[in-house]
Amino acid sequence: MESTRKMEYAKELIKAGLKRELILKITSITEHEYSLIQRQLALV
Repeated sequence: MESTRKMEYAKELIKAGLKRELILKITSITEHEYSLIQRQLALV
């Protein structure tokens, strides 16, 4: 899965309320990428 698509997918999963551990397993993103997405969503 392309990195950008992974990030977008993870963003949607976060919005849906899934737990961090599950999102990391499903999308294979790093903790750092997860943190960046959370910060980005907090700014919106």
